[in-house]
Amino acid sequence: MNSRIFLLLISVLFVSSANAVPVQGLYKAEINLPVTQSEAQMLNEAFGLAVENVLVKVSGDKDAITDDILDQAKEKASTWVAQHSVASLSELLSSENGLVPGKQVKVTFYQASIDNFLSQHNLPVWGDNRPSVLIWLVSDNNGVRTLSGSREPSETLNEFAHVTGGLGVPIYAPLLDDVDKKSISASDVWGFFEDSIASASNRYQTDSVAVLRVSHYAGHIGGGLLVMLKSGETERFDLSGETLSDIIEQGSSKLAKVFSSRYASVRDGSTASRLNVQVSGVVSYKIMNKVQSYLESIGVVRDVILVQVDGEKVAFSVEIDGDKEKFFNSISLSRLLIKAPLNALDPDANRVVSYQYSGVR
Repeated sequence: MNSRIFLLLISVLFVSSANAVPVQGLYKAEINLPVTQSEAQMLNEAFGLAVENVLVKVSGDKDAITDDILDQAKEKASTWVAQHSVASLSELLSSENGLVPGKQVKVTFYQASIDNFLSQHNLPVWGDNRPSVLIWLVSDNNGVRTLSGSREPSETLNEFAHVTGGLGVPIYAPLLDDVDKKSISASDVWGFFEDSIASASNRYQTDSVAVLRVSHYAGHIGGGLLVMLKSGETERFDLSGETLSDIIEQGSSKLAKVFSSRYASVRDGSTASRLNVQVSGVVSYKIMNKVQSYLESIGVVRDVILVQVDGEKVAFSVEIDGDKEKFFNSISLSRLLIKAPLNALDPDANRVVSYQYSGVR
């Protein structure tokens, strides 16, 4: 069992909050292949597998990367490679000829190449600032229900952490200490009892909460996924498959798509729009630059123009891709800017989005 994953999962407990996690390596992939062909053929295969991995991570929508789109990407993948390296693996890998030596190919793609390809196909481009997710995982084995957490790990939780990590979704596991066990039961989690789950999750301060339930009964496997967003919205999915890995893969993909649909931009020129954003509490030039840089870092933002400085109030014109709700959702992932609506009688109330600078990221 990979203990490093569980160290990541419980790291939420050592910070004051787990809001918005900058995900590293979105444009990188590591591919392990058995040595059964020439290096040129192996690299071509590795680049194809790597580009699929990266397109799924950056878009957050695995179902949208169809065979046709993937075939086009694989044809161009070698021209998108910024750098790559090849190293021998210490362990043997399975092949048609049995166990053979293996190589690991590390690939980094140019961000612009991947982003432009997704945009050309009207697919989302999801930035690296992604919501943190607390995952409650409950398994039912022929009527016996158990929870998994950082102090009570399971292979299922470990595999789910690995798969969601590959999709660029930062997840955390509850401790399952005495505090958790007093506030919630396996039956509460299995039943998707939202009030109990929300109450038990408050201590972890993540951006969202998800529940994955997996059932093993009389040789049949099934599952379900509940996603609880900070806004109060929820989404539920039934999961099915022939193996546990099918359930985990399906649940991970559904989870990633829920967030991609709320935070990722589809960079179509016809959907661009501008918002007037006012930020109060900007008391120095340094803070003004910090706010502007933060706005520019948001995935759905194309351009930020400083319009006016009036005392401690700064006005920006912000060009965004698509739905402005995605901009608001992205802002809510950080505590740097807190929504501060203008008075309804203010003449700018209907045309300006107002925030207060908090100084806390």
